[in-house]
Amino acid sequence: VLQWARANGCPWAEATCGKAACGGHLSTLQWLRANGCPWNERTCWRAAGGGHLSVLQWARANGCPWAEATCGKAACGGHLSTLQWLRANGCPWNERTCWRAAGGGHLSVLQWARA
Repeated sequence: VLQWARANGCPWAEATCGKAACGGHLSTLQWLRANGCPWNERTCWRAAGGGHLSVLQWARANGCPWAEATCGKAACGGHLSTLQWLRANGCPWNERTCWRAAGGGHLSVLQWARA
């Protein structure tokens, strides 16, 4: 579908990569980037929010930026292993990470973040 849309002049933007990341569609994200689709930090935070660690790892290995919201999205989704990987790899975070863990009802994530 994306190939057809692009071949027929449909525009794309950073949100296109973000949507692929949100759904965990690594091969789609790779195709988008190989064909010049732009991305921004939302690509990382959408991958993190879905717990799609392999997508997140690929995006970071290929220069995708991230921000504090990336950790917050992982926490909100209850994705502890993703949050642990983010922090081990230098992703910034702030107090909203704890707010999001609590808001999502993810006690184990909140406890880890506060430890």
